[in-house]
Amino acid sequence: MVSRRIVYLLVLLSALTAQLFDVGYLIHYLFLLVLLLPLAGLLVSLPAMLGCRPRWVMPAALACRGEQVSWALALDNRFPLPLSRVTFRLRIRNAMTGEDHSFRRVESGVYPGLAVPLRLPTQHCGCLECRVERLRVWDCLGLFSLPVRAPAPVSLLVGPVPVQPQPLAIPQHQGAVLPAPKGQAPTGLEYDLRQYRPGDSVRSIHWKLSAKREELIVREPLAARRPLPVLLFDHLGPPEVLDGVLDRLAALSRSLRGDGIPHEIRWAEPVSGRTRRFAVEDEASWRRCLAAILSDSAPLQGRSIWDRPVTAAGEEPIFPVPIPREEDRHEEP
Repeated sequence: MVSRRIVYLLVLLSALTAQLFDVGYLIHYLFLLVLLLPLAGLLVSLPAMLGCRPRWVMPAALACRGEQVSWALALDNRFPLPLSRVTFRLRIRNAMTGEDHSFRRVESGVYPGLAVPLRLPTQHCGCLECRVERLRVWDCLGLFSLPVRAPAPVSLLVGPVPVQPQPLAIPQHQGAVLPAPKGQAPTGLEYDLRQYRPGDSVRSIHWKLSAKREELIVREPLAARRPLPVLLFDHLGPPEVLDGVLDRLAALSRSLRGDGIPHEIRWAEPVSGRTRRFAVEDEASWRRCLAAILSDSAPLQGRSIWDRPVTAAGEEPIFPVPIPREEDRHEEP
């Protein structure tokens, strides 16, 4: 809008110069008109400028890698008046890969209800944090502008594309046998002891042993007992390599969920080395785990999940399942 201000100053200077060489009243009227024109334009445009209300239009908050996603910035108006011009800067940052995109948009002739389409980069997995900066509305002459409060930043999760998982054989676990309580006939089933987990039936709680240990202990039939599958992967490396790791992780987790097998997903924070653990039982818990994976920073190098021994969180046995990189898979015999 600097060019418009320069043009106006040149026109104003020309009208002022004309007064010095001509004393006719038309020249005075022309100079006064040019002098008051910006104020008149501002007064006409002010209702629409003050009534502008931006908001996000988000068809989805989760997309697969490579999928075309188009959000929009809707510019509503409290008054049925058009805006001459709107300028803003859109900043998109991938929280996992660290990629940062920023570009400026200029929209002219903005009418109430206009939606400015925004194409988001989805070539790599990650959490795309989108924010609008320097949002300003302009008068009809493009000489004055007012800042407008931008909508709150929003995020888009760009998830992996599941591939065909390799068959996973989980060995059966042989635990301690729990005899039938006194006064009850044996059921013929062998039981194992473990800590209580949310969702366990109240009938399976061993109350006497729970009182002795001061924690809830449940009985679980050995025939249905399996070690907990723990999916392990390194949250680091180039984006294209990590994309392949997450593809195989999503495929294996989906296969386990389809079979009704609870499992756990672990990775190490590349800087601190702290182990991140997420229990996955259904689609909702998988979404929470995926959001954490895509939001954590993934540098090219850092601490590995294999830098420290993989141990069980409690007394329940685990079955570690590594998710290798593509180059690691090629090196396997």
